[in-house]
Amino acid sequence: MLIEGQFPIAAPPETLLVHLFDAGLMASCLPGCEKLEALDADRYRAVVGISMAGIKARFDLLVEITKRDDRNVWAVTRGDEGGHASNLQADSQVSLQPTPEGTLVNYRSEVSVTGRLGRFALGMMKKKAQSMGDEFAVNLQRKLEQIGAAPAAQH
Repeated sequence: MLIEGQFPIAAPPETLLVHLFDAGLMASCLPGCEKLEALDADRYRAVVGISMAGIKARFDLLVEITKRDDRNVWAVTRGDEGGHASNLQADSQVSLQPTPEGTLVNYRSEVSVTGRLGRFALGMMKKKAQSMGDEFAVNLQRKLEQIGAAPAAQH
């Protein structure tokens, strides 16, 4: 399943890139993230809970940065729900495009979910992923404003 989208952040790409690797900041922005720890510069362990159509799941994930440059990050995420009820794998790319207002963040993930959550309709899973992406974007902008890494958004 392909999940892609974009959102603006009122901070320059260089600033944003540094904060994308801050496990504490990212944990506070990711919907359902219960834990996120850096294992080393390129590997992170996360525990993420989701709820969809009355079913709750909790995934133990390993995120590995496979490549990065000053505007792009590529990563592979793998993990499972306790007891291997569902498995998740995602190959993702995040690109940071400079804009006059800051950065346009483009993301693209090819996601595979098997097991009990894999039985959900593709449309329902994509809608949930989009909702989580939208919530992440709002949370990230707020956190960057709080730490002074981005100007307050104009409303």
